[in-house]
Amino acid sequence: MNKFILLITLNYIKNFFKERNNSVPGRISIFSIAVSVFSLIIVLSVMKGFEVKVKDKILRSFPHIIIKTEEDLNLKNIEGIKSTERTSEDYAALLARNNFNLIQVKGFEDSADPLMNIARIRKDYYPILIGKDFAIKFGLQKNSKIEIMAANFSNKKLDIKKVKLYIAAIDDSKLGQIDRIYINNKHKDLLGLTRGTFIEINLEEPYRSKEISKQIVLAYPSLKFKVIDWQTMNSSFFSLMKLERLSISMFLMFLIILSATNIYSNIVSFIVEKKNEIGTLTLLGASKKNLVTVFTLVGLFLGLVGTLIGCILSGITIYIIINTGVVDSLAIDISFYQIEGFPILYSIEYFIYISLFSLIAVLLSSFIPSYLILNKDLESLIRRKY
Repeated sequence: MNKFILLITLNYIKNFFKERNNSVPGRISIFSIAVSVFSLIIVLSVMKGFEVKVKDKILRSFPHIIIKTEEDLNLKNIEGIKSTERTSEDYAALLARNNFNLIQVKGFEDSADPLMNIARIRKDYYPILIGKDFAIKFGLQKNSKIEIMAANFSNKKLDIKKVKLYIAAIDDSKLGQIDRIYINNKHKDLLGLTRGTFIEINLEEPYRSKEISKQIVLAYPSLKFKVIDWQTMNSSFFSLMKLERLSISMFLMFLIILSATNIYSNIVSFIVEKKNEIGTLTLLGASKKNLVTVFTLVGLFLGLVGTLIGCILSGITIYIIINTGVVDSLAIDISFYQIEGFPILYSIEYFIYISLFSLIAVLLSSFIPSYLILNKDLESLIRRKY
């Protein structure tokens, strides 16, 4: 860019904000672009934060790989496996607060929970472990006694039996789970509550679940259709979240495009207003290309300011939400999603991509009117009366 174009561009930018006819529409354009960029960054940051927190919740609450088999497996030679546990999941009805409540009865191994290793059968009552949420929901505490109605799988003929249980321990880490009780596998088998067992695997690096699943199948080919990892189990849910984020992104991008059209009209008005100066510049040797560049840069400057303001405001807002309790003070209830804290995430990629999209939209909105008007016969523009 030569000094002539730079000098004229800077002069026009100053004049743009000095003259009221241009300054008011220009400020409106800057404001609309800033709001659009701000909205898009905040919304996508919240949706991305929600996705990350949900994934983190899944990784903390559920196994990373499940193997549906009754046979014992030796998985010690497969790297990346943190722990394995044979378990089972069956269902029963809990009579509490004058209502029947469907609950899950989950088995665990002797070494799985130290709190339960010392628990013993008390007469006809078998020890179980529950989560804090479960205890609060049904008004239970340690040593409380309950009765459940469950299917008896020990007989050839399936029947329903009453099982007496007592709360041996309440584990605060079992938060946000479904209505579930935990019972030792041996006790569960003894009571006839086990229909079938499977193996749960937790990994050191959960995102390697697909790779490790393939290694398990290579070691045990018979398990080809019996191994499933957490990413595969939740693939539909994750795809739905990505589709939702994409659809909202496209909608909010149209707001940026609409804001950029304001610059289109501003540039048209500005060119018409400066027609006499355009004639002078033409006589001084300015080419059509130079003039198109000048007015395109003027419009691009407006978009750059608006985009910069939007990015700064969104960055400050995200910082405040993450580091203060401002969202909690608004009494926004997100407990339904069973995640900790407001779901928002700072992503430099969003700032870069959204800024680039905004500047491209503004560049086109500035270049198109400049090219269409100034690339024609300038004499007709200069002589035209408005």
